[in-house]
Amino acid sequence: MTAPFHNRREGGEKLAREILAAGPARPVVLAIPRGGAPVGRALANALACPFDIIPLIKIPIPWAPEASYGAVAPDGTRAINEPLLHRFELSEKELDMAIQAVLPIVKKREETYRQDRPFPSLKGKTVIITDDSLASGYTMLAAVRFVRKTGPQAVIVAVPVASEQGYTLLSSEPGINGIVVLVKDTEQVFSLPSFYKEFDTVSDDDVVRYLSPTDSR
Repeated sequence: MTAPFHNRREGGEKLAREILAAGPARPVVLAIPRGGAPVGRALANALACPFDIIPLIKIPIPWAPEASYGAVAPDGTRAINEPLLHRFELSEKELDMAIQAVLPIVKKREETYRQDRPFPSLKGKTVIITDDSLASGYTMLAAVRFVRKTGPQAVIVAVPVASEQGYTLLSSEPGINGIVVLVKDTEQVFSLPSFYKEFDTVSDDDVVRYLSPTDSR
């Protein structure tokens, strides 16, 4: 398969063309770092609107920390893969302990990225939440639930590529006013790097630079 996007920036620029046609009112772009930061910056630049981030952290499976069964935002808002939770026979107490263990990490990330800047007011705004992909969809789901608490006028999810599983999960969530996906992957195994010719690692320092008001990448 030929990669449909040269890099994450191109993914954001192509998303902007789709979104501009809808003419969202008073948009704000929020990206999920790290990989979502270059997508979000390109999208916000094209829409000429404010840009910020929502740091989230995945909740690791105890015996396989590279894998996860959900995600949590700095305020504790969460999205849990309940079928996986039951399959692994993890109790609510074990879930709460896992969340308490990762909350300090996500709060530290927020401090690193935001550097004392307040979180933007989203009340009455059209909030566009982006990332470089939707894989399982649970990280994006946690972001949506976090944003809905802030009183936005509308919430739009926009990603260059999504798995069928991730798209289906978000489609069933109430309170989402639109989902913009440029490429939907129907393969059983989702391989994100295959959709980008350049898929460089995005560091914390990169995220801070993308958040700079003078960044025009």
